[in-house]
Amino acid sequence: MVTINDIKKSYERISGFIVNTPIITSNRLNELFSANLFFKDETKQLTGSFKIRGALSAISKLADKNIEGVIAYSSGNHAQGVSKAAQLFKMKSIIVMPDDAPKTKLENTKNNGGEIVLYKRHIQSREEIAQKISIDTGLPLIKPFDNKDVIAGQGTFGLEVCNYFLDNNKSLDVVLSCTSGGGLVAGTSIAVKHFFHSASIFPVEPENCNDTQISLEKRTRTRKRIQKRTICDALEVEIPGEITFPINLVNCNEGLIVNDLEVIKAMKILYEEFNIIAEPSGCVAFASILNGSIKTNGKNILVTISGGNIDSEKFNFYINQ
Repeated sequence: MVTINDIKKSYERISGFIVNTPIITSNRLNELFSANLFFKDETKQLTGSFKIRGALSAISKLADKNIEGVIAYSSGNHAQGVSKAAQLFKMKSIIVMPDDAPKTKLENTKNNGGEIVLYKRHIQSREEIAQKISIDTGLPLIKPFDNKDVIAGQGTFGLEVCNYFLDNNKSLDVVLSCTSGGGLVAGTSIAVKHFFHSASIFPVEPENCNDTQISLEKRTRTRKRIQKRTICDALEVEIPGEITFPINLVNCNEGLIVNDLEVIKAMKILYEEFNIIAEPSGCVAFASILNGSIKTNGKNILVTISGGNIDSEKFNFYINQ
């Protein structure tokens, strides 16, 4: 298990690189939902998403071991995080990415010095491709969520959340977390449960890839084959992580789901209210409020905005629908 001390140590290692991202609120939205909504905006994070936290956490521990480089697989945000973290520590990176990844994610990964190996999503196994490269090169594979140091790094998001609420003498009732393999919600839940034991933590997923929701219901890791694509490309995972799921089973409430239309509505409101350009995957937490998945009345709710890496053409297409 990852502990609160692991998260604190991770924060000590990476705090000089990352942004303590803002937590913002809106009187209009608070009145609309009869709640106090606090949005933590990871679009302002280095590399545009929370993923840099876990990447830096893992790579910073390798820095003293004379490791020349690292391998990773990712739909985009972990790719950018690993490539940037490797660049900061003067390592090379080889990233396995889907050939339909957003252009901005591919370009940013290349600009960070990452060598990209493309694969066909849902046809080829990115895990097998990356594992083979790792064996052939002798370089360590940094998985996007099933890595204790990555989870501890993602937990620094939750640590910043808790520090904000403690510093402002506020209670924290609910946390809504965007979820794919479960690394962000796992790390966040460890921090939140340490400081706010009674807080409810909800993983949120697209309805077409709700493997975490199903697994929490069945209390065992359960694969959900993706039959239909979602605009939330970063959340298209078929089964929760081996390391993350036991943490989430202990710390989380039930999983929540949203559909693509609700996600687009969330994108529009975040842009209109805060001028935040968030990618679809980063908006599922807020979308779960919009569709009434939880009762908001009178509660202090932390809403995760997990990333903002989206092509401008695609963003404009969505918000102008």
